[in-house]
Amino acid sequence: MRSWAARAGALLSALAIVFTAQPALADATPGQAGGEQVAGTIAAMSGSWFTIQVAGRRTGVVNAMVDTASALTEHDYPYAWGGGHFEAGVASAAAATKGHRRSSAGFDCSGSVAAVLAGAGLWPPGAPVPSDAGVIAQLLHQKLIARGPGKGPVEVTLYDHPGVHIFMNIDGRFFGTSDGGGGGSAKGGPGWLYDGARDAFSAAFKQYHVLPSVLKGITTYGQALTFRTDEGAGLLQAAALGDRVVVTYAPGGSATMVASALDYVGALTATGTVASVAEGGFSIQAADGSSIAFSTGASGLTEGLAAGDVVEVTYTASGSDLLARRITVTAGPPAAPEGSDPPGAWYSGAEGADGRQGPREAPRR
Repeated sequence: MRSWAARAGALLSALAIVFTAQPALADATPGQAGGEQVAGTIAAMSGSWFTIQVAGRRTGVVNAMVDTASALTEHDYPYAWGGGHFEAGVASAAAATKGHRRSSAGFDCSGSVAAVLAGAGLWPPGAPVPSDAGVIAQLLHQKLIARGPGKGPVEVTLYDHPGVHIFMNIDGRFFGTSDGGGGGSAKGGPGWLYDGARDAFSAAFKQYHVLPSVLKGITTYGQALTFRTDEGAGLLQAAALGDRVVVTYAPGGSATMVASALDYVGALTATGTVASVAEGGFSIQAADGSSIAFSTGASGLTEGLAAGDVVEVTYTASGSDLLARRITVTAGPPAAPEGSDPPGAWYSGAEGADGRQGPREAPRR
C-alpha cells in the first residue's frame, strides 16, 4: 500500500461490499414487504450508508483474530489498492488513479490487518482505516501495542515498513496480502501465508506486539454488516452510534444490501396533538389530557411541525428523557371557524378599529 495519504480522496467513490466474518446473515428473519431483517448495534454511519455490529459469541481476542483471518482467507478476496479503508472490515474498490487500475472489491495490506483487528474488537468496525503508519500510530496511542516482537505461545506481532507494507503474525501463523515469501493468494488478496515470511526478518520492517493484557481479553465475535439507504428518505435522521436497531433490507446491486426500514429496539409509540414546538424538542397532549415532552437533539425531526398537528411519535426512553425517533403527522390543525382568527395567530403591526393589532401567520418549523 503506497502513497495512501496522497490519494485518500479516491476512496470517496468506493463501492462497499459486506465482509461477513461468519456464515452470511445466519440470524436474518423474514421482514416486512418480503424483505429480510437483522438486528445489531450501529457502529458507523454516513448520509447514505451505515454499519451494524451483529451480536456474536463471546470468545478470546486471539480466537476472534484467527476466525476473522480464516474467513477472509476462505472468501478469497482480490488485492485492491485502498481496499478496506472506507470502512474497517468491509471490502471496497477505489476509483482508478494514476498507477492503479480500478479493480473488484477487496483489501490492500493495511485494510486486511484492520479487518482482523476489527473482528477482534481492537478497531471500531465500520470506522475508516488510515495508512499502515496511521494504523500503528492509533494502536500505540490506544496502548494496545508496544514496540518489539511478541513472545510466547500466545502472541500477535505486526510488521510495518512505513508507507510501503504491513502484515501480521497470529500465534506463529503469518497473515496479510504478502510477507515477502512469494506465496499466499493467487489474487494477491488477504490470507494465511505459509512461505517463510522473508520480510519478517527484514530491518526495514518495524515490529510491534499486541500487549499480553489485551490478548487475554474476551470479545464478541460477530458480523459487521453494511447497508445502503436513500439519503433523502431520512432513515438515519434520528439515529446515533450505539443505537440497537432492527434493519429491514433487500439485496441491491453489486452485492450490496439496501435498507428500507430501521426500527429501534425497545421503541414505544405515543399519539396526541402537538402542544408546543421548540428547538431540540416538542410536546404533545395525549387523548387523556396528559402532556408528554420529547427531545429531538439536532435531528431536524420537528421541521414543518406545528401546534395543533395530530401525530404519532415513535420514541425510545433513557431514564426520564424521551427521544423521538420518528414523527408521523396523521392530521393537521383543525380549520378555524369562519371569521375567527386561525390557531396560533399572533398580532403585529397597525391597530385595527377595535384596538387589536392585525393578524399574521405564526412562524412554522
